[in-house]
Amino acid sequence: MCETPGLTANPFTARQPPAPRLRPADAAAIARDAFGIDGDAHELGSHQDQNFRIDAAGGPFLLKIANPGCPRNALDLANRAMHHASAALGPMAPVALRDPEGREIIEVDHRGQRYHARLLTYLSGVPLRHFGYLAAPVLRGVGRIAGQVAAALAGFDHPAADRVLQWDVQRVGDVVEAYGHCIRDHGHRALVERTHEAGIRRLEDVPGPLRRQVIHGDVTDWNLLAERDEAGRPHLCGLLDFGDVTRSWLAAECAVPAAAVAEHQPERSLQAAVEVVRGFHSVVPLLDTEVAALPALIAARAVLSAVGCEQQLTAGPGTPYVVESADGAWRRLAAVAAIPMPLAHMAFAEACGFPPTPPQVPRPQGALPLVDGLEHRALEFVDLSVTTEALPFGGWRDAESVAAAVENGSGGAGAIPVGRYGEGRIITGGDPALDEPSTVHLGVDVFVPEGTIVFAPVPGRVVQAGGREVRIAIAWGLELRLAGVVPAAAAGDDVGRGTAVAVVGAPAEGGSLPAHVHVQLAREGLGELPCAAPASLAAAWMNLCPDPAPLLGLAPPRSREEGREQVLARRLRFLASPYALYYAADPPRIERGWKQWLYDSEGRPYLDVVNNIAAVGHGHPRVEAAVARQLRLLNTNSRFLYGALGRFAERLVELVPDPLDTVFLVNSGSEANDLALQLARQATGRRDVICFEGAYHGWTAVTNVLMTGDDETSAVHPAHQLPKPNLYNGPYRHDLPGAAERYAREAAAEVDGLVAQGRPPAAFLCEPLLGNSGGVPLPDGYLRRVYAAVRAAGGVCIADEVQVGYGRLGHHFWAFEQQGVVPDIVTIAKSTGNGYPVAAVITTRAIADEFRHRERSFFSSVAGSPAACEAGLAVLDVMEDEGLQHNATVTGDHLQSLLAPITAGHAIVGAAHGMGLYRGIELVRDGDPGRPATEEAAAICERMRELGVIVQPTGDFANVLKVKPPLCVTTSDMEFFAVALERTLAGGW
Repeated sequence: MCETPGLTANPFTARQPPAPRLRPADAAAIARDAFGIDGDAHELGSHQDQNFRIDAAGGPFLLKIANPGCPRNALDLANRAMHHASAALGPMAPVALRDPEGREIIEVDHRGQRYHARLLTYLSGVPLRHFGYLAAPVLRGVGRIAGQVAAALAGFDHPAADRVLQWDVQRVGDVVEAYGHCIRDHGHRALVERTHEAGIRRLEDVPGPLRRQVIHGDVTDWNLLAERDEAGRPHLCGLLDFGDVTRSWLAAECAVPAAAVAEHQPERSLQAAVEVVRGFHSVVPLLDTEVAALPALIAARAVLSAVGCEQQLTAGPGTPYVVESADGAWRRLAAVAAIPMPLAHMAFAEACGFPPTPPQVPRPQGALPLVDGLEHRALEFVDLSVTTEALPFGGWRDAESVAAAVENGSGGAGAIPVGRYGEGRIITGGDPALDEPSTVHLGVDVFVPEGTIVFAPVPGRVVQAGGREVRIAIAWGLELRLAGVVPAAAAGDDVGRGTAVAVVGAPAEGGSLPAHVHVQLAREGLGELPCAAPASLAAAWMNLCPDPAPLLGLAPPRSREEGREQVLARRLRFLASPYALYYAADPPRIERGWKQWLYDSEGRPYLDVVNNIAAVGHGHPRVEAAVARQLRLLNTNSRFLYGALGRFAERLVELVPDPLDTVFLVNSGSEANDLALQLARQATGRRDVICFEGAYHGWTAVTNVLMTGDDETSAVHPAHQLPKPNLYNGPYRHDLPGAAERYAREAAAEVDGLVAQGRPPAAFLCEPLLGNSGGVPLPDGYLRRVYAAVRAAGGVCIADEVQVGYGRLGHHFWAFEQQGVVPDIVTIAKSTGNGYPVAAVITTRAIADEFRHRERSFFSSVAGSPAACEAGLAVLDVMEDEGLQHNATVTGDHLQSLLAPITAGHAIVGAAHGMGLYRGIELVRDGDPGRPATEEAAAICERMRELGVIVQPTGDFANVLKVKPPLCVTTSDMEFFAVALERTLAGGW
């Protein structure tokens, strides 16, 4: 049990002196007369003291006027602690400065009242509390600074260190007793009492004393200073206010910031505290007893903050600082109080690397069957995970399909299906949501008909009955929860083995599961229990809710899935390092897709706005059926005669204008553009190619040189780069008269220059909409002018439609249509096969025949295979039958209207480009098109993933959020995307 230093009387019942009330002019006079610093004074916030920034020629300083009730030796304690801490924190910690007589503390008189004054170095930065959302790396940084201060003060002592402080968590009982009457709101007062009492009970259960030392005691978001780093996230740069230094529990140095950050994400306050604890533990390893005490210490600090603010407001008119602090303190206390302390303990233990300690549940001797008839039937596990094969094509979203999967998935005849413990379930994720869903199952589901009698398998006492559940206190310090039932026993009943305690109820209204009894074990005293946990807290919950399988005579199912860490380690070990990985710092494990959604291995759904490859939606049944059918029949190479090849080529030709009439089938966009350039060079007998600088057209040697301008490759495949005609951030912009014409004129001049050099171009290759720049449209008429110049020089015009074509723009099937031109060669891929490797080059018969005359024949082992062609045909059928091009128009236009106020409301959003469902949101610094917000874009994508959206950056500087979702997205999906984006930009990332 933790021991709190005893006091003979409550030190807080005596009236506390009010805070000083000096004017800025008074503070400026003190700085000038006492310390020789001449400057303007600006008041800063404080609870019980008064702080002023003095702007002087030698730089800003901090003048502190102490509360009259604060003794001089306490100020000396703070000064000595600052000097001690600065050895570890350097300039991040303030230090006290001396007056001309060598004193760090002086007495001043103001209107007959004596005050102590000190002058400190001034730390620049913004209090962390003004930054809103705090990402995990920032939270860990908060914990590390608290740990560094604790480590620096570990060997420090001072005669005043044992003073009694209102903000010391050891004194929470005295503070509540002394100032509880200041809380006028009855609900707030009850919240304080409940939280305080829960903390007392928690500390009573902590085995053994806690380490004590001098601590800072106030490492909060008010006292931590930050500046925005390159990614726009807060970078911690200072720690203020050593006025609460005292000897207390070492773990309190971790608890104070863990409580402070709760307000930044109230719905994830525990996860935020976990990151703080993780950071602290990396500097000052916590003992298991301290980890066990942390939940109570965090609660105590939240109580102290709320009560202290109310006391300050009662003592007199509150300063803006105190008023804002009070509002935040109550939100913080509510968030902390909502966290079950045992859950917090388990989460902190996991963060500190302590091994899990779930209760061991043996198979009890003489246990009886749980439900009527179970003794004659086997129990068989059914798979309701993300990778289940029992629920294809979104079947997990339909209750009838789930019921059929449960019935058919148990295997043996007459077996009772059982849902698995610890399973990340796809059936519980719902639609993508801003908050992390609870998807990891914490019990075992026994699927039996409604009305089936449920028995107590072991003896115990009923502690709760009602609300579709019965809870029974059993052996091993556990409770048995039976949910989804109609109770047949009452609270207080003693039940023996085989006593009927309930009957299975009807399926839950709005739920996806058929009738069942949810069997769950939990440590005693946990209160309300969830059936499933969010993945971020699943390990902690599973420490509290062990697998009930042994109670039912079941061996735990052997896991069929590796953990995410093992999957990542294998990828990194065996794949080549150039392989890119989205969210590389913390990649989700994506194992399923359906329509416009992606699912991670724990069952969380995400709105996918980046996968233009899945044009008709992930896992489309018609595409799957077409490919599967053909694979069962035949899959060979295009040298054989089979019907699908000609049918697919014919369909493609029907989509393009004359004179395009001939098709080459290949495997990828890189191959398509490579072949297109070969066709152009063969048709013209020339080598030089004109393209846009930095444009990506593939990774082959022939296409890569277009982007890199590699000299060695250019000698064989010469490329000439034009400036991208980008009217937003190119060399000529919207505000320059004649900008569009200048781009076209320079392109024509480049063609004329090559002709004059005796090396006229073979081809001009570009995206008709700048897809890799984020959907930037070309200036009106640009391609008409350039195509005319190229053709006049005898060259070929190639439209790379790999990303931007195939109905994605909505208003046009092909991006080149928006420019009013017809190219000589069109390349397509990505959308063409909906993820199956299908790509094509569409050109004229004359160009194709010229290639045949020089190369004799064309062949690819798998390009144009029967299965590939059937995939391509199915995609075209779905696009037509489901009206996906029209949907791209309607949904894309709606997205444009949603982005307009976001663009206007946030300086970081420079422009929203694109058309239909190919959009780019360009992020810049301070509204300047010439300052790309590259690092911010990456961090914003991380935050959007936390909010349930998969989006990634693109562009020359990776500062454009690319929005190119499956074409089946809905207007409500786009509204969800806009809400997530607005929350991110407004609240921080």
